Amino acid sequence: MDRPNSLPSQRLLDVLEQLLQLPGADLKATLLHVSDVVARVSGADKVDAFLYDAPRDSLVAVGSSTQPLSMLQRELGLDVLPLSNGGRVVEAFKTGKTFRCGRTDEDMAEVPGVREALKVKSHLAVPLEIGSERRGAMLLASLLPDFFSDEDARLMETVARWVGLTAHRAQLAEEIAGAAREQGRRAGAEELVTVLAHDLRNYLNPLNMRLDVLRLRAAREARADDLRDLELLGRSIGRLAEVVNDILDVSRLDAGLFHLVPQRVELSELVREVVGAFESAQHAIRVTVQQGDDIRVMGDPARLRQCLENIVANAIQKSPPTAAINIFVRREERIGRPRYGIIEVIDEGPGIPPEQLPHLFDRYHTGRFREGGIGLGLFLAKRIAATHGGDLVAASPPGKGARFTLSLPLEP
Repeated sequence: MDRPNSLPSQRLLDVLEQLLQLPGADLKATLLHVSDVVARVSGADKVDAFLYDAPRDSLVAVGSSTQPLSMLQRELGLDVLPLSNGGRVVEAFKTGKTFRCGRTDEDMAEVPGVREALKVKSHLAVPLEIGSERRGAMLLASLLPDFFSDEDARLMETVARWVGLTAHRAQLAEEIAGAAREQGRRAGAEELVTVLAHDLRNYLNPLNMRLDVLRLRAAREARADDLRDLELLGRSIGRLAEVVNDILDVSRLDAGLFHLVPQRVELSELVREVVGAFESAQHAIRVTVQQGDDIRVMGDPARLRQCLENIVANAIQKSPPTAAINIFVRREERIGRPRYGIIEVIDEGPGIPPEQLPHLFDRYHTGRFREGGIGLGLFLAKRIAATHGGDLVAASPPGKGARFTLSLPLEP
């Protein structure tokens, strides 16, 4: 094969002009185009853009020039090079240094398939960086000996840097497109869930009315067993109503329709009110309030109650039977910072796995440490805290249960 007769600087200009026309939305298409451009300009019999594949611990030719030698390479399975097999491309990838050889057929460090099956006589391997990270290598191969020069090596190092920038752009485009698809899928799913929640709520009201009629009839006829069953059924319907309300509250938050009716709220009173609804023989709840003046915040009592109920319900859900739950109410005052009212809810459960902590307040997140629920309680609790100018955080020392800390700005 005849080599192009242009000077290295002119060849570099030709390559870069063609690289400017590369497709920037698909990484594989970009690398395929790069391989063909470099093959035309360099006169090589085969050009590959190898990327590292971690699951296989191999370099894979994601982009290859459309030439007979490239097709033969794929037929022989030499488009996948395990790092354990070594070879000069693997060496360039591992060391980050360019490798050039004019007598590949005599190079015993090269993969035998390249020497004997492909009959490559000379090659040039250049490391490939994408996004400031070494991701693979570019390989130029020729069936002629001593085909590549030092000028070719410098030319390809420059081209590899440019290719890395272009490939990074393509990779970012793929990630953005993937994120957009995922966002669209999630938005569609959330809209469907919200519509279903609205429909469910419409069915719950007549169900509750019918349940009240049955209760009155059972009470009038002194049917104690039926009254117990109806009470259990009422609780189940109540839990379903809470889930529906949570879903609708999330949609209101997203739409900016989550309105607050602020007034003075005394935190210890709020805590005792919530505890009264949850405390049972199975779960004793101990409340400790800091001595001194009342701890008052400005907030919507109904929403703050909803926030605290979700936190306490989560603590009860995770705690073993008969385990106590401790709730502390106190002030936090620091020089130069706003004053906060603090509510800490501490359970004696197994704790939160470290890998779950970063996602604990994500929408629809349900970890293995939770049972039941659809993953909206803690998400809503944190959002309610945020709408009041506060925050909700969680900590879980290994083997010591979980601690949820709700902070709300004190009334001025």
